[in-house]
Amino acid sequence: MSKIFFLKIIYRSAVSLHKITSIVESFNGARIKHLNFISKGRVFVGVIAFEASQLIDFERILNLIKRNRDISEVEQITEASLC
Repeated sequence: MSKIFFLKIIYRSAVSLHKITSIVESFNGARIKHLNFISKGRVFVGVIAFEASQLIDFERILNLIKRNRDISEVEQITEASLC
């Protein structure tokens, strides 16, 4: 059974959003469900929601995103905090 995970991401405007989405989609069984990013000056702030089949896949995706030095902040959020 798949579960939907939400990440809040802040990254520099020089980084391609494609780079972040390709990290998520590089895992078998992981699919992006929702993207919502806006520009705030020199950075982009937003939420990415993706479906992963296992918790271990989520942790691997999170670690790969955090390794990117151009990304300032990555944190898991709950669906309730989106409102």
